[in-house]
Amino acid sequence: MTNKTHILFYIICQFCIGQIVLSQTTTNSLSSSPYSLYGLGISNELNTGKTNALGNTGFAMPSTYSINNLNPASFGAIPEGSFLYDIGIKVQKETLYEDGIKEFRYNGNFSNFSIAFPLSKKSGLGITLIPFTNVGYIVSGLEKSIDGSTDTFLANITGSGGLNDIQLNYGYKVNNKLRLGLKGSYLFGTIKEEETDFIGNNILNISEENFYNGFRLSTGVQYDINNKVSIGGIVNFPTTLNGNQTRTVIGGVEPVEEENSLDAFKLPLEVGLGLHTKLNDKLFLNLDYKKSFWDNTDQSDLIGDYVDQDFIGFGSEFTPEKSSLKYWNRINYRAGFSMDNGNLAIKNNRITNYSINLGLGLPTGGRRHSMINLGYSYGQKGQVSNGLIKENYHTLTLNFSLEDLWFQKRKYN
Repeated sequence: MTNKTHILFYIICQFCIGQIVLSQTTTNSLSSSPYSLYGLGISNELNTGKTNALGNTGFAMPSTYSINNLNPASFGAIPEGSFLYDIGIKVQKETLYEDGIKEFRYNGNFSNFSIAFPLSKKSGLGITLIPFTNVGYIVSGLEKSIDGSTDTFLANITGSGGLNDIQLNYGYKVNNKLRLGLKGSYLFGTIKEEETDFIGNNILNISEENFYNGFRLSTGVQYDINNKVSIGGIVNFPTTLNGNQTRTVIGGVEPVEEENSLDAFKLPLEVGLGLHTKLNDKLFLNLDYKKSFWDNTDQSDLIGDYVDQDFIGFGSEFTPEKSSLKYWNRINYRAGFSMDNGNLAIKNNRITNYSINLGLGLPTGGRRHSMINLGYSYGQKGQVSNGLIKENYHTLTLNFSLEDLWFQKRKYN
């Protein structure tokens, strides 16, 4: 095999390994947010290496030499002959506050695997495997009632798992200013819940495995007003995720297992708008807004209702001198901020979220645009009031965002 074929084989192997690792880590992690108890878990807020440090913004930013999964239209800007891939990992520390009690949790896992390449001078394709939701909670000493009786018993409950997202992005450059895109996502995953009931001198173990899957379609557009300002928009269409359950009860002579159908979970229509502007050759800014229409799904959880969610994000990148011989002048310095008002209201109190982001893009040398992207985020969910929990978190991300040259003709024999 040629060197290019070896590299392609290596990437495909890494993609397969990444899929296995990602599925296992999201399934086995118990160090997530207590708010993952609701719905299908906490939505993933991470993406590829560059956008992580830009407040998760980029609706109007093209995928020139880095992968931007936020808008499929961006893939129409991939330079001919370039092959891009982005591999990421994350580690996170969480601090939970409730009724004067502080608790620390740590977790780490595989965060994404993405590849992208041009199909022609005017079109590009991308494939990404990324977490969609994450579940990880522990509830101890929960008092529950016995059906048909005033008696109660204590239960310990743990939840783990989540959903993964395999994305296929296609972008087409209509002309030098306009790009259109289409994204297809296959969402799938298992959420596990283990419950141990202490009823008198008896112990009852209940295990539930809830599997959900479904498809979602998205579209995107990007338009370059001039060489300094671009605008973009995305639409994630509503869809339904179907579920089935395997339930096992251990407490008698023999385990009892049963299969059940679950109520479908609805994902809402989402509409986003973005602005990307280059102030000069050294500095650019992103500004994004997204509206998620959860009210239209008419869904509720155990103690809360799903409500419309608003997201706003800001990001900037500064590069002192891209062609400088001095390494520090070629580093990309990034900062971002994002906030949303939450999609779940508990007793009319929203679970709001905000995060502050910082990052570095470290060039790996050579004429190609490969980077090692480092990112740091500090954020907060919820509040210590009205029966809610405040969660502070610190997240570190490491992404290898690499470029290779493909299908280049030899100049010399």
